[in-house]
Amino acid sequence: MNAAPAPRQEKGRQAGLFLGTLAACIVLAIVIIVLGVKVQHLSAQLPENQTQLASARAELAQAQADLAKARADNAQMAGLNVQLEADKSQLADLQGQIDKAKGQRADLQSQVEKAKAEEAESAKLQAQLDQANAGSADLQGQLTQAAAGSTHVAAQLDQAKSQVSDLQSRLQKAESDLARLQPLVLKARHMPVTTSFDANTWGSSFGSHSGFTLRIANLGAHPLTVDTTVTGAGTPRSQANVIDVGATLKVEKLAAGDNVIIASEGFDPVNLTVK
Repeated sequence: MNAAPAPRQEKGRQAGLFLGTLAACIVLAIVIIVLGVKVQHLSAQLPENQTQLASARAELAQAQADLAKARADNAQMAGLNVQLEADKSQLADLQGQIDKAKGQRADLQSQVEKAKAEEAESAKLQAQLDQANAGSADLQGQLTQAAAGSTHVAAQLDQAKSQVSDLQSRLQKAESDLARLQPLVLKARHMPVTTSFDANTWGSSFGSHSGFTLRIANLGAHPLTVDTTVTGAGTPRSQANVIDVGATLKVEKLAAGDNVIIASEGFDPVNLTVK
């Protein structure tokens, strides 16, 4: 009487196990699809980010070159400042000479007034007065020329200071753009793979050896070429493979403590330790 329900219970358990396995497979498929879409989105953004980074680096290099030129211009400005100070000193000296010439002219004028009664002496003094006037006019011309040169030097100095300020602003902008793009580029260089280790055995039943198998799954939107290098207690070995989209590569006969390096062009390498 109790034997009939047993097969039904067994079938119910099998059906429940099947449905649980099916649900787990569906969830795993959804996770793989979501990861694939994210990796494809990052791969699409990578060229644009790299282009922006290259542009920011070019602007930074240009700004640094312009800053070096501006620093050289600063050295030239220092020389212009020295020249300006020398011109100012020359102006002061010429002004002193003019003042002295004016004093001499006033003295000569006084002597002319006193010597009007003596025509010969008056003519001589008049000639000296004319010579003093000519010297005064020459000194006045030198003073005007020196003042114009001083104004030109001051204008060059102001222009150079403006250029230095503009270059400093461009350099700060380029450094800011580079700092903003650097994290995006580092994120885009992450290799689109997942890895896992499976414990297994190999060899005959007598003297078999326990070991591990590394599984490398490609989550990217394109086939991925990888170079796998294994180092450890034994002889180092390496292999090159192409992992299709959604496929898994197996690296077998690994021992605990082995170091595995997965490398692919355009991505940062992945370092693993078997344990």
